[in-house]
Amino acid sequence: MTSSSETNFVQLGEILQKRQKEKVLVSSFHINAGAKVLGLHAETIRAALLSVGCNFWPGQEIDSLTLPQSLSEQWTIMLQYSHFFAPFFAKSHPHWCEWLDPGLHEAIIYPEDPIGKDISAVVSALSAQFEAAEQIFEDTVQLLKSKGFSSPQCGHIIQYVSESNSSTPLLLVNAVACMKLGEFKSIEPACVTSHTTSTSRGFSFRKRFRNISSASPVQALFHQSTKKVAMEKIDSANFRDSESFGAWGYADSGFVVEVNQEGMKHVKMKGNRYSISGKSLPNVVSFFEKATKIKIDPLKVAFPLIPDDPLIHRSDLDAFDIEKLEEIVNNEKQRISTSALDRARHGTGHSQADMFMIRTGTLNTIRLPDAVIWPADETEVEALIALSVRESWCLIPFGGGTNVSHSTRCPPKSLEPRPIISVDIKLMDRILWINEEDGVAHVQAGITGKCLASEMELRGYTIGHEPDSIEFSTLGGWIATKASGMKRNKYGNIEDIVKDVRVAGPKGMIWQNKSGKKSVHGRVSTGIDLLSLMLGSEGGFGIITSATIKVWPMPECKEYESLILPCFEDGIRFVRDVAKMNNLKPASIRLLDNEQFRLGKAMTSVPRGLQLIQNAMIAFIGSMQSTISMHSAVCTTISFEGSSSEIKLQKQIIGDIAAKHGGIFSGSRIGKAGYDLTFAIAYLRDFAMTYHFLAESFETFVPWSRLEPLVKATKERIHQEHKSRSLPGLPFVSCRVTQLYDEGACVYFYFCMNFENVSKPSLVFAEIEAAAREEIIANGGSLSHHHGVGKLRAPFMDGVNSKCFKDLLLSFKRSFDEKNTFGVRNGAFA
Repeated sequence: MTSSSETNFVQLGEILQKRQKEKVLVSSFHINAGAKVLGLHAETIRAALLSVGCNFWPGQEIDSLTLPQSLSEQWTIMLQYSHFFAPFFAKSHPHWCEWLDPGLHEAIIYPEDPIGKDISAVVSALSAQFEAAEQIFEDTVQLLKSKGFSSPQCGHIIQYVSESNSSTPLLLVNAVACMKLGEFKSIEPACVTSHTTSTSRGFSFRKRFRNISSASPVQALFHQSTKKVAMEKIDSANFRDSESFGAWGYADSGFVVEVNQEGMKHVKMKGNRYSISGKSLPNVVSFFEKATKIKIDPLKVAFPLIPDDPLIHRSDLDAFDIEKLEEIVNNEKQRISTSALDRARHGTGHSQADMFMIRTGTLNTIRLPDAVIWPADETEVEALIALSVRESWCLIPFGGGTNVSHSTRCPPKSLEPRPIISVDIKLMDRILWINEEDGVAHVQAGITGKCLASEMELRGYTIGHEPDSIEFSTLGGWIATKASGMKRNKYGNIEDIVKDVRVAGPKGMIWQNKSGKKSVHGRVSTGIDLLSLMLGSEGGFGIITSATIKVWPMPECKEYESLILPCFEDGIRFVRDVAKMNNLKPASIRLLDNEQFRLGKAMTSVPRGLQLIQNAMIAFIGSMQSTISMHSAVCTTISFEGSSSEIKLQKQIIGDIAAKHGGIFSGSRIGKAGYDLTFAIAYLRDFAMTYHFLAESFETFVPWSRLEPLVKATKERIHQEHKSRSLPGLPFVSCRVTQLYDEGACVYFYFCMNFENVSKPSLVFAEIEAAAREEIIANGGSLSHHHGVGKLRAPFMDGVNSKCFKDLLLSFKRSFDEKNTFGVRNGAFA
């Protein structure tokens, strides 16, 4: 037989199967398994097998073996001889006939009825089991359809059958799923007459094997656009050439799946921007498969392509309006855009809902800005505002567009009928002056965090503010959302770093406390201050044009450490004691729960063998202490900045605290890797969306006294909400404790769910996230710690602030923005 024909290989396999079946020997161990699963006497099964010509095992070598407890394992043992009974199902259950014996020869004589009472008893018992499996399959399908799943898939069905406590073995239900949901119809036995042909959709094991090569090829997730977009000539705006649309981060970076020759699914990050770029991550896919109970198929992508010319509604601005805008920017036409791509990018942020709409091409379901403008200085901003007041236009400031709160989305026309213009201030990115003696700098608000940090580092300074979005978010955005960075322990939050602001409002420039040239007052007592009004204003009061910020000399030393603790409760007690170190706290310390800890390990490129050794070492240490288990262990990553003597003292104190709580130092390499991974891991969410997973993070401030019960209640609520909707798989829910305070800490939650075959998945996800937020507030957490409110969390505002306070804010806004020119409707103004 030659190897040139695929069919020949199938035939060869069938011949081998036939020869193997002829050699099958059955023992009492196998018979007892059959008796157990079918509810028959062992002698009945032995007599039936003897009647169909089965050969039995000589002697008693394996008859003394104990049957496994698992029902599926017992079935597996029985199925080693079940092919003897396959012909008796040819007419009544042809699919089960083929399932029992996929290689059944088509020339075999199919009996009309079982011969003898013993064979009849076995066939009847098998029929009852098959029909029970079919019934529970149908019941589960109907249950899922009642939950909104029009075409439930195999894994989803099996998941809910397994939770039903049915006595029917899952392997039979799985077989039914293959028959009902399979792509091909079963082969009709040769002697079955045409009037008995099954018309139901079924599954053929032989046809399935023959059609494996028909799988469709993988399509690229991104493609190079041949269209030119606006602003090509503006060097300062080259972010649009490098930033992805419809996914987080740079276009040259992002995770992809590769399948090696052994069939192992490896994840790799494109590009060379990050420490893990180009490295194979062999454990990421398997981690999520295990955590969510969902098998990930690299060939099955949810959104093969991201459209670079999205379908959106037409702009409400006409040619005369555009000419007026062009006059403001010195007739530099490239600084005005009404293109679909620019309007789409500026009318969205980076929430899962934003990304989902972009990836599914449904941006036409929301309102987008009618135009985008890029002013270059305060004069142009003032002129734009004055024009908008005259023309009754609405303005929405835009920084880096990294918000996850829908704060840059446009209000619907039912609330805001006027044309809306997005004001992108990224061309206002200059450092105006630095006063080294006073330790302050005056900076335009459009500068990105990465650019600001780099420019200051060249001059020997650090800005101290390092949010996870630092590569793309802007100084103005930090102020408008009241942001916080990972190093707040040492440098403070944005309200501690910013000393003064300049704001362009509806009636002109707003400033306060003029102090002279290139200087700022450290503190004043002159009534309500402008900075407090602008912190968290989210674009509702005006456009922040510049700010004076504190800067610090670059630290003498930067070091990292990591620590493993027995469980999350021990971790909480550890970071609580670290918070009491006051000014001696390290620059950053983050506590990862067990789920995040294991995810972090999966995100390493350590070869599997070496990782197993690492796990064994942790298990060994834990066994010596009888405290640490890989199933409960948590990890803290620590970043130190300061003088060598300061860091030495910090390490000594932290070592004493760690010993008190059963912690084990795990080295600086893990600590540094944890912080290096911060910026790369942000790409993981939108990569997961490609393979039918929605994910998001949301944060809160929690008092120490409420932290443990809040985390427990929030995780439980997410699981309950997920289960009540009968969603596929399990949700992945994790958390980490980040910024520490005397009164409590910031807690980040991460929620991920599979959405394959889920109707309106983004809306379902949003409902569960809102339920989690509801649980957080009910258990003493804040509405937000640093992401802001925007429109996403605005419905909760009436529950956390008094009506009098809301009325006060509205009255204040109306007093200086009479025409509501800044009608973005975020937070209290929604």
